[in-house]
Amino acid sequence: MRVWRNTWELTKFKIGFVLSGLVCSVGWLLSRFAVGFGIQEIIDTIIGEQTIFSLDIRTLFIILPFTFLATFLLGAVMDVVLWLFYISTEILIRRNMLKALLKKPGAQALPQTSGESISRFRGDVDNIVMLAYRLAVRVGFMVYATVTLLYMFGVNWKATSLIFIPFVLILAIGLSGRRRMEKLRKNRRKATAEVTDTLGKIFGSIQIFKVASSEETILEHFSSKCQTRKKAIVQEMVFNSMINAIYNFAISLGMGIILFVVGNAMNLGNFTVGNLFFFQTQLGWIGEFIWMLGDIIPVYQQAKVSYERVLALMQDHKNSVDDAEIVAFGPIYEKGAYPPFEPIIKNEKDHLKLFAAKNLSFTYPGTNKGIANISLDIPEGSVTVITGRIGSGKTTLLRTLLGLVAKDEGELYWNGEEITNPTDFMIPPRAAYTPQIPYHFSESLKNNILLNIPEKTANIDEAIYLAVIKEEINEFEDKLETIVGPKGVRLSGGQKQRLAAARMFVREPEILVFDDLSSALDVETEHKLWKRLFSTGRPVTCLAVSHRPMALKRADNIIVLKDGKIESQGTLKELLITSEEMKKLWEGDV
Repeated sequence: MRVWRNTWELTKFKIGFVLSGLVCSVGWLLSRFAVGFGIQEIIDTIIGEQTIFSLDIRTLFIILPFTFLATFLLGAVMDVVLWLFYISTEILIRRNMLKALLKKPGAQALPQTSGESISRFRGDVDNIVMLAYRLAVRVGFMVYATVTLLYMFGVNWKATSLIFIPFVLILAIGLSGRRRMEKLRKNRRKATAEVTDTLGKIFGSIQIFKVASSEETILEHFSSKCQTRKKAIVQEMVFNSMINAIYNFAISLGMGIILFVVGNAMNLGNFTVGNLFFFQTQLGWIGEFIWMLGDIIPVYQQAKVSYERVLALMQDHKNSVDDAEIVAFGPIYEKGAYPPFEPIIKNEKDHLKLFAAKNLSFTYPGTNKGIANISLDIPEGSVTVITGRIGSGKTTLLRTLLGLVAKDEGELYWNGEEITNPTDFMIPPRAAYTPQIPYHFSESLKNNILLNIPEKTANIDEAIYLAVIKEEINEFEDKLETIVGPKGVRLSGGQKQRLAAARMFVREPEILVFDDLSSALDVETEHKLWKRLFSTGRPVTCLAVSHRPMALKRADNIIVLKDGKIESQGTLKELLITSEEMKKLWEGDV
C-alpha cells in the first residue's frame, strides 16, 4: 500500500489550498510567538528590566493590537483553506469509492453490510484525509518550534533543556496511548456502524414488524445496539480525558521545572519576569508540537489500514482496482452546476439481432451453488422463459447474463460480438431488468421511474400504461408526485413490481428482463400487462423467470433448469411431451 505516494497525490489535488494553509499556519504560529514576545517586552519595560529592542510602552501598545489582529486573521484564513482542502479531498475519495462500487457486478457490490460500508465512507475516508491534513499543519508547527526553541535556548539553555523532560513524557503518552485510543475508536465506529445498519433494516421492514407484532422486540434490539454504542463512546471519551489530564500535568510540570531552575537567574537579573511569561505561554504550544510528533506514526498506521479497508470495498473479485484509484483526480463540482442528466441514446450497434450465451458458469464463493455450462440463444422479438424448482438457479442465471455477478467461465455475445464486460454492457438501451424484489427510493413515483433520465426525453405515460399502474397512480392525491417512502413502503407488493416495470419500460431497451414479475400480481393484472406489452407495434424481446401458465404459453422458448443446469428446453407443447421435469412443474408436483 503506497500511503505516502497517495498522500502526496491528495495534496496535489488541491495544492493551492495546502500551500495557502501552510503559509498561514507558519504566519499564525509566528504571530503567536510575536504576541508572547511583545507582552514580554511590555512586562520588562514596565518593571524596568533591560529589553531587546528598547521600545517604549506607547510603541509596544500600538504594535501589539496589530499583532493580535494578524494572529486572528491568519488563523481564520488557515482554518478556512485547510477545511476546504479537507472537504474537497473527502469528496474526491468518496466519489472514487462510489464510482468503483457502481462498476462492480450489482449483486456483489458490497462485501460487508450496508452499515459497515457506510462507516468506510465516513470514518476511513476521514483517516486517509487526516494524514495529508495533519502533515500540512505540522510543517507550520515545525517552523514555529524551531524559532521558539532557538530563542528560548538563547535566553536560558538550562531551563530550556530541562523542560524536555515533560516533553519526553508527552511523547511517551502519545506513543503508548495511541494503540488503546485506536482500539476504542474502532469499537466506537463498529458500534456506530451496527446502529446505522440496524436502523436501515428497521426502516425497510416496518410492515414485517407490524404484521408480526414484534415492535417491542425490535425496539429492544435497537436499544441494545444504542447502549453498546453509548458504552463505546463513553469509554473513548473517558480515556481521552485521562490522556488530556496527563498531558496538562506534563505542561504544569514543565512550568514547575522552569520556576525551580530560573530562581537564581532571576535574582541575578539574567532571567526576567517577561522571560518567565514568554516561557509559560509558549510551553503549551511546543508541547502540542511534541504531541504531534508522537501522533504521526499512529495517524500513518490508521491511514494505511483505512486505505486497505477502502480498497477492499472498491475491488471486485478480480482485484481490478488498485490503491491509486482511491485518490485519482476527477471533477467534484465544487463550483457551478452539476452536469445535466443525459438521455439514453440508442445507436445501430445497440439494436438486438441475437443475444447468446455459451458454456456460462458461475458458483457462489464458498459454496457449490450456482449454474454450470449454460448455453442459450435469444433472437430479436422472441420470448424466453426460464423455469424450474426453487433453488434451481433461475435468478442466478439472469444475474450472470446481466453481469450482476461475475461469470466464472463462458462467453456472452451481442449480435455475434463478444461482450467483454457485461456489467457495463447489459444496461439501457440494450437491456433493462426488473428484479424479484425491486428497490425504490423515498422519492416521488416520477423520480423512481425516471431515475435521472431527462423527463422531456421519456414517455412516462406509456410506461405506466404498459405496467398497468396508471389507474392507481391517478387515484393518488399527488399523482406522479406521490412520495413512496423508504424502499417503497407506501406501496403494495404488486405496485412495487409494476412501478419497477414502468422504470424498465420508460428506457425502451432492446431486451426486457423480468425476474418473476408476476409473482405479486393477480391473474387479470398479469394478463393486461402481457397483452399491452405485445400490442405496442414494436418488436418486444423478453427474457423472464416465471412459472405462471400465461408466461409459459406465450414463450417461444422455455429453459427448464435443474440443479443449476439446463434439463431441457423448447416450447411448452414440446416440453410437456419430452421433459418429465416440465410435466411435474406444470402439474404442480414440485
